[in-house]
Amino acid sequence: MIGDRIKRKRLAMGLSLQDLADRLGQLDIKLSRAALSNYETNKSSPNAKNLWGIAKILNASMDYFVATEERSIVLQGFRKKTDTPASRVNQLKALIEDEIEKRMELDAVLGEEEPKELPSQKRVKSPAEAEEIAREVRSSWGLGDQPLASATSTLEAKGWYVLEVPYNDDFDGMAGFIESNHRPFAVSRTGIAVDRVRLNLLHEAGHAYVVGEDDKASERAAFRFAAAFLLPRERAFEDLGQKRSSVDMEELLFAKKRYGLSMQAIAYRLKDLEIISESYMALLFRYFTSMGMRVEEPGSRELMFEEKPMAFASKVHRAFAEGLITEDDAVRLLPGFRESRSSPDRLSSSEIKRILSLSGEERNRILEAAAAAAEGVYSDPDVNIAGSADDIIEYS
Repeated sequence: MIGDRIKRKRLAMGLSLQDLADRLGQLDIKLSRAALSNYETNKSSPNAKNLWGIAKILNASMDYFVATEERSIVLQGFRKKTDTPASRVNQLKALIEDEIEKRMELDAVLGEEEPKELPSQKRVKSPAEAEEIAREVRSSWGLGDQPLASATSTLEAKGWYVLEVPYNDDFDGMAGFIESNHRPFAVSRTGIAVDRVRLNLLHEAGHAYVVGEDDKASERAAFRFAAAFLLPRERAFEDLGQKRSSVDMEELLFAKKRYGLSMQAIAYRLKDLEIISESYMALLFRYFTSMGMRVEEPGSRELMFEEKPMAFASKVHRAFAEGLITEDDAVRLLPGFRESRSSPDRLSSSEIKRILSLSGEERNRILEAAAAAAEGVYSDPDVNIAGSADDIIEYS
């Protein structure tokens, strides 16, 4: 209903009823908190002018508020600080619901099929069982035991919605599924190290596959799932040995760079696999603490793993290029869409169509001019340093 959608959008933007009333006042729309509350509880409905103002403030289309289909989500994991206020929790849930609805709307426009490989949650009695489930999932996805180039793209390729929310240290991650079709989603936050993003995402994904006897057991199982997914047992044994009395810091750093997992998580992983003892792991963590590594580890900023969700943005550009959505639709779905298309080096769709409509002779003339320009660039000694392009040798 209209009121439910007004409330969701307002919460997603982190606005109070008074905030919304104040901003509407700047548009010369005088509405009290009580009037807005009546809208949100569906005790009354806004007229066209008031709904227009609300839509403008909440960066939504008028159609958004009259949509009849609701997308309910079910949470399987939600990691937050114990003192996180209910208002913040409600804001995060509203934000996720809103983002998921955008993705489902776009998939419907593109005619995208829903994923066939939906997660099946299993109850486990120990973290070791969670490890075996991670091995099974990795195998079914054809990943072998090699390092994972991107946790984000791996999940997206399997039909997961992967989202990120603006940095806030009261929230770490969230996972769940859409009630209507059981499509899974995983959420992490921005502004943290790549190795933490990877662990966050696969920890949240782990909740879709494993559940323990209680909340603490579920968290341990999800962590074990994520660690096993990022650093498979066979690779740990091969790279670090099956039994160690001590481990060099450089070894942990090398493993971090290779698997995109923090040194602390790797140390914990080695303890889980009984490569090192629990007492030695405790010694390592005392060292991490004394060196300030619990706050920021060495090597995190140099990690080369790409963990930025790209599937949704790519689909928005695709739908726009194919004429399935308008530019206003694209901006509503993907804030910043116009800026991404305004690069001076980018050819517009209309320019591409104009070039393709030219005769073969005219197109060849354009290509010859472009080739001549490129030849001039590569002959520039500042570009082709020491004639390096001439030194390329083809081996057969």
